[in-house]
Amino acid sequence: MASSNGGKYRLLAVDDDKDSTDLVVRNALRCGYECFSVYDAHSLHGIIPHWRPHVITLDLCLPDAKRFETISMLNAVQFSGDLIIISGQPDWYRREAADFALHSGLRVTADLPKPVQIAELRKMLTNIKAGLLQSLLDQYRSRPPDSPYAPKP
Repeated sequence: MASSNGGKYRLLAVDDDKDSTDLVVRNALRCGYECFSVYDAHSLHGIIPHWRPHVITLDLCLPDAKRFETISMLNAVQFSGDLIIISGQPDWYRREAADFALHSGLRVTADLPKPVQIAELRKMLTNIKAGLLQSLLDQYRSRPPDSPYAPKP
């Protein structure tokens, strides 16, 4: 996705854990992103349509959102960038959230466990900026179609 703000890519970090958010933002800044943080789900309604981030890092468990409500909010505000799920939830829960997001029409780049591995995060952010997402997208698209969120024939 081309940047519309003078070559800077925008990253929105969404997490109620300020330390986790700060870690993501520090590393995104080093990768050349312009960053903004929010610490609750309901702030998404105001920030996304106006600031238009290219990438969102999303914690799945926010105090003001139930289950995958935040993912539904991203659809409601027509987020069209790359979604990176970063959560301390078990692998199966992150994968289920990623499947839900994918089948909702969002572009999920990865689901990463907390604590996030800095090298992996930086590589991913660099690749997003370079447009090297195809292998990551292919990996998610190759998941078995038995997801409960897959469209029914």
